[in-house]
Amino acid sequence: MPQIIFQTQNKRFLAEFNQCLTAQMIQKSLPIEGVVNLWGEEIYIETGVQASDLHATMDVNVCDIAYRHEEKRLCIFFGKTPASTTDKPVPAFPVVIIGKILCQPDELKVVKAGEAMRISVHEEKPVLKEPSSGDRKLTQAEIDALVRKLLAEKAAKAAASPGIKTA
Repeated sequence: MPQIIFQTQNKRFLAEFNQCLTAQMIQKSLPIEGVVNLWGEEIYIETGVQASDLHATMDVNVCDIAYRHEEKRLCIFFGKTPASTTDKPVPAFPVVIIGKILCQPDELKVVKAGEAMRISVHEEKPVLKEPSSGDRKLTQAEIDALVRKLLAEKAAKAAASPGIKTA
C-alpha cells in the first residue's frame, strides 16, 4: 500500500497502512482533516469515517496506528497512555490496528492538542530524468535552422557538381 502522510503545523510524518479491510476503507476516504486530541502519548483525530471493526483488539504497541469504530477516530500510539501500567500503550477501548508510523515515536511529542491535522496519501513525485540528446525534442526554430542548413548543403553540392542532378 502507498505511504500515508500526517501533517500538522509542527510536524509532518509518514506512515504505512496494512492490508486489512479497515485500513483500505480509511485510505479510500483520504484526505481527512481534523483536530488533534491527546490522551497521554496517544494522538487521536475524529475522522467521520465509518469503517469495519473486524479484528478489534486492546493489544497495541508504540508506533501503531489504529481505528476506533464507535468514535470513528484514528489513534496514533507513541508512548504510554493513562491506562498503561508499563511502557506499553493501552487504548481506552478496542481498536483495529491499521498501520505503523515511520518515524521515531518521540518525534510526535511536538504535536499539540487543538492543532489541525491533515491525513492524505503521500504522492511521490516522479523523478524526471534529464533527456539524453537523442530524447530531446527540437523546437520549431531548431527544425527551421536544420532545414535551411540541409538545403544550403544540397545547393552547394549541386553547384560543385554541375553534371549531377539533385531531386
